[in-house]
Amino acid sequence: MPKQIIIAEQHQIAAVFSEDQIQELVVATGHHQIGDIYLGVVENVLPGIDAAFVNIGDPERNGFIHVTDLGPLRLRRSSAAITELLAPQQKVLVQVMKEPTGTKGPRLTGNITLPGRYVVLMPYGRGVNLSRRIRNENERNRLRALAILIKPAGMGLLIRTEAEGKPEEAIIEDLEILQKQWESIGEQAQTSRAPALLNRDDDFIQRVLRDMYGADVNRIVVDSSTGLKRVKQYLQNWSGGQVPQGLLIDHHRDFRIFSDKCRCQRSSKTKSRLTFWWLHHYSTYRSINGNRCQLRFVYSFGYSKRNSIVDELRSRCGNSTSVTFA
Repeated sequence: MPKQIIIAEQHQIAAVFSEDQIQELVVATGHHQIGDIYLGVVENVLPGIDAAFVNIGDPERNGFIHVTDLGPLRLRRSSAAITELLAPQQKVLVQVMKEPTGTKGPRLTGNITLPGRYVVLMPYGRGVNLSRRIRNENERNRLRALAILIKPAGMGLLIRTEAEGKPEEAIIEDLEILQKQWESIGEQAQTSRAPALLNRDDDFIQRVLRDMYGADVNRIVVDSSTGLKRVKQYLQNWSGGQVPQGLLIDHHRDFRIFSDKCRCQRSSKTKSRLTFWWLHHYSTYRSINGNRCQLRFVYSFGYSKRNSIVDELRSRCGNSTSVTFA
């Protein structure tokens, strides 16, 4: 099915629509975002739950890391007891794998990953992996052979779906960018005073296109003319100097035209996931993410707006819906 990507860069929110339903959602407004890499300091170790709390610069909440997510720290030692792997005041290199919710801090991992357009570099990983969506056996063999040749020693490499059919030069260039990024992170880790943020995807449009754009996308909408130019530039760089045929790229300052696409969506999983988009007047996006039918607003609303929003949510999602405001 054809998909549309809607990017509100001003508010760091983007979504993929298919048949007027939100398929994917990116909200990059939090203080700690998925993919952020920190040099943290272990605050305390909890052997009872095989976990530790790590200070990554938030004065109110520490990050949480489980022994199964220690990555290289665990591989270097045979013992699985977290008290023998981590100690208070120890410096650790960690990445945010789950954003903070409520009073809970972000979930952290020591298994660092650096995503590119065509490959994902895993500095502490092993071997070569290919996306399962690449089904042509000849293409899989070509990409696997290339990955084995170019994979940095002692690291892991994942070939993404978008690498299918791409020339070797483009894939190698993508990997070289990630290697330089990792070298920069290592240098900062040696010179920075912990806790410190070492790496973040600051270019929101590039991040969205890198992770969301594919051959099944037929329209991209952004909220500024400068954003429009950058979208075209990125796509040209990835497509041999030309914007892909059949792709409509435009911009709107007023996103009310998409308000009819708002939906309450429940997954079939045990822990139902509820995602609701409130596209407010003018160009302001409002995003609500929830679990178990409990919703939390990413942005604060004036009290005059809250009752109308709650009524709208309950009319769509049921009177039992619980709503909280940030």
